[in-house]
Amino acid sequence: MLQSTLQDQFFEIILKRFPRRADAVDELCHLLNLAKDPIYRRLRGDTPLLPQELGLLSQHFNISLDALVIGQSDRVVVDFNAFSHKIASFSDYLGAMNDDFEQIHKMPNAHLYYASAELPVFTYSLFPELIAFKLYGWGRTTWNLEWLRDRKFSFDLITQPVIRESQNMLQQYLALPSTELWTAQIMDNTLAQIEYHLYAGGFRDPQDSLVLIDRLQEWASHMKALTIAGCKFNIGEKPEHGRGQFQLFYNEMVYANITALITSDVGRMAYTAYCTPNFLKSTDTRLCDYTQNWFEIITGKSTALTHAADKNRDWFFREITQKVERRKQRILLHIEENQ
Repeated sequence: MLQSTLQDQFFEIILKRFPRRADAVDELCHLLNLAKDPIYRRLRGDTPLLPQELGLLSQHFNISLDALVIGQSDRVVVDFNAFSHKIASFSDYLGAMNDDFEQIHKMPNAHLYYASAELPVFTYSLFPELIAFKLYGWGRTTWNLEWLRDRKFSFDLITQPVIRESQNMLQQYLALPSTELWTAQIMDNTLAQIEYHLYAGGFRDPQDSLVLIDRLQEWASHMKALTIAGCKFNIGEKPEHGRGQFQLFYNEMVYANITALITSDVGRMAYTAYCTPNFLKSTDTRLCDYTQNWFEIITGKSTALTHAADKNRDWFFREITQKVERRKQRILLHIEENQ
């Protein structure tokens, strides 16, 4: 049973998740199947939480009891999505991503800070062909999906329900304001994967590799348009219909693993890639403080590409599109030599 001071800390974390105390009380009544009076007695510390109540609430609100007990130490408690959501299909992964996004969108004034040396995972969904290729690659490697083991890649391996789930993830990303940090190597990983897969005979139709290259060119063009507008919008939409705010920074000195931070009026969550595309997540205050401070320092020393930075922005997107064009010429030569 928790001491009153720890129980106070526990409920303080829960109350911060809600814009109003009354909303938290209603949710606690529902979860514990209690009337409001017993809930208020627990909130005041007059009644200690029962072990089963503590366990239920900690699981529901994703609160680490270890973190409360450990206190100030070098230990950080994290969640690993591959443990909580066994990936047996593409839908398992996308569903977990969408669940997290839904939780984030319930947080008032949520904002995404995102640093990556490769394409932000959500933006592959701008083009069904790109998200199909990435899911296929992860399915054969990280997730080791049996049904993909001896299959060559083709766009029809990804079903329409999966595409719809990926579009849901995209829409949630587009609606979320974000500040992002990229490098000029952002295309390199995906380009290398396409070329390797072609050389290894992994495409059912080698021409599909050229389709992917063309989509990467379109991706760069669209993301440049977002950067100019300073807001997010989908393919075929106009900037004036944009949703979430978009700020982009460039820094060639920071080759960051995928690192993300969600800030809001009611709490924060830090993410980092681990055994890509899986990720670790934590609400640890010290880790979130460290991550937020890191973003502030790095963006303060980076080049802003949004809005008025025409010269720097043009150079950045020209740099990555030239990389795509050079890779396209190599792929064309390979296909011609092997026809």
